Amino acid sequence: MATTIIDGTIEEAVIKRRRKLGSVFTRILFRLDDGTTKTWAKAVAANDVADSLKPGTRGRFYLYTAIDHRGIHGLRSADGREIYGFGKQNEIVSLVIFVVSALTVALSVAALGDAPLLAAILLVLSIPMYFLYRNTRVQAERQFQADAGYRPPAA
Repeated sequence: MATTIIDGTIEEAVIKRRRKLGSVFTRILFRLDDGTTKTWAKAVAANDVADSLKPGTRGRFYLYTAIDHRGIHGLRSADGREIYGFGKQNEIVSLVIFVVSALTVALSVAALGDAPLLAAILLVLSIPMYFLYRNTRVQAERQFQADAGYRPPAA
């Protein structure tokens, strides 16, 4: 999918809910270094990253867009913190859907001689879904690592 970088300061971060593996934000409003603003709506972040997404946080923010959601996977703040986190939940769910669908299709064909349509569709869709989510995560990791020498300027 796509990864981008924003240099600026968080002016507003409205959290919708926090779960064990990550947080969902209603919106995050950035004041960019050039004075313009950018709103990142319905964003997800690993809790390590989400804990640092507070108004007043200045630095470089690493964003991504996946198949069905977008989020923030990293931060290099002006005070020297480097935080990276990218959830693998969707990759794991894709693999689980593949295994369950494959078993359902195999057992149905063996027992009934026919495959259920929904299980067959999920089996076919889960394969590209896994690779697309994995590709997004790999791109995000590479983006963050490639920018390792960056240090945001002091305010």
